[in-house]
Amino acid sequence: MNNYMTDIYKTLNILCVEDDADVLETYKALFSLIFQKVYFAQDGQEGFECFKNHSIDIILTDFQMPLCDGLEMSKRIRKVDASIPIVMVTALESIEMLREAIDVHITAFLKKPFTSASLFRTFDVAVKSVIVDRCILKENTEKILYSKYQENLTFDKEKTVTKNDVKESKRLLDFHCEVFYQPKDILSGDSYIIKEVEKDSFLLFLVDGMGKGISASVTAMLCSAFVNYFTSNCKKRKKAFSLQALLEAFLEYIQPNLLEYEVVSTSFLYMRQETLQYAIFSMPAPLYMLQGEETVHKIKSNNTPLAPYTTSFFIDEISTKNINKMLLFSDGLSESELIESNELYNGYLKNDFKKAKNINELQQFYEKKVSQQDDDITYIILTKN
Repeated sequence: MNNYMTDIYKTLNILCVEDDADVLETYKALFSLIFQKVYFAQDGQEGFECFKNHSIDIILTDFQMPLCDGLEMSKRIRKVDASIPIVMVTALESIEMLREAIDVHITAFLKKPFTSASLFRTFDVAVKSVIVDRCILKENTEKILYSKYQENLTFDKEKTVTKNDVKESKRLLDFHCEVFYQPKDILSGDSYIIKEVEKDSFLLFLVDGMGKGISASVTAMLCSAFVNYFTSNCKKRKKAFSLQALLEAFLEYIQPNLLEYEVVSTSFLYMRQETLQYAIFSMPAPLYMLQGEETVHKIKSNNTPLAPYTTSFFIDEISTKNINKMLLFSDGLSESELIESNELYNGYLKNDFKKAKNINELQQFYEKKVSQQDDDITYIILTKN
């Protein structure tokens, strides 16, 4: 046995199943200095239990044993592990036994009596399959770990890009502002910005990139990064903020960065002096309620989705003087499937929003009805005391 194979054996655990005590002692003397760990069992039943309870890399088993023979034990093991190498020792040459052994995928046979040289030649063949499986597993594991590492870096970058002046449970003019942000995966196609653009005036921005994964996440980050840059630059240069100017600059910036077929849904809400200017590009309609009323109103989308060919937009305005509470959200909230049917949560959202006193109550209503999160979820609730 060469040094390379010796090093490989020292990383493996072997299970020896044999009812002859003298043979077991021989195995113990032979294998204890070669393998990492050596486990022993005196019949197939004991061998199967040992296999289940320990990390075994290769199995050497006699065929004829009381209680449960080597073939029966191998059948049980194969139901748990289809690839572990099993070397069977036998003096029999029964065609029927060989057929059964082939069906169980016995890796190799050793005919009694055998020499240590023939034993290790057989082991070398079996161990190679272990090495191949381990290399494949290691390669796949490394790919997964690297992918997760890159995703986490991207998510950290996304959190850095999304700088908000108004955090959860803070004041925004006359409103108490709360935010729920929960990506489905590490990478999120949703992003939001809440910025004080001038004294007592705020911009609420919500974006939902098309699709999922890296492409949607990159688009969402580009959008948020630009909105942050534009608003910060206005304050730095002491320029008056204008939603019109932001949208013109945003279109000029984002269009060259979109793929030919890509569209982006966004909401721009500019709040100041009891007024709300808005430009909503195919996002779900924000909901709001007026003081003293039980009706839930909608601010309907006034623009088509942003695309590489978008050249114009509309800005509308409503009064916020009598608004008691408002909900701004991405479609991950409204398009979640219910637990008991294929219906969407959108059919229940208005009523739950109406009943909810705060963001925690709305989330509780949502979780009672929805089976699982299907998409990134972002929503912002504004409430007056």
